[in-house]
Amino acid sequence: MTIEQLYHLYLQYPSVQTDTRSLKSGDIFFALKGPNFNANTFAEQALQKGAAYIVA
Repeated sequence: MTIEQLYHLYLQYPSVQTDTRSLKSGDIFFALKGPNFNANTFAEQALQKGAAYIVA
C-alpha cells in the first residue's frame, strides 16, 4: 500500500486508533510494533470491534 492509498482510506475513515480499547466501529487500526510490544496480536480483536482497516 502506498502512502497515497493510505491517505485516501483516511479520507473515508478519518478516525485512527492504535489501542483496541479505544477503537470504535469504522476506525482504522494501526498495529504498532516496538521492542516491548506487538499490536499485531490485537488485529483479530480490532476486526471484532469493527475496525474498517488494519495497518500492520
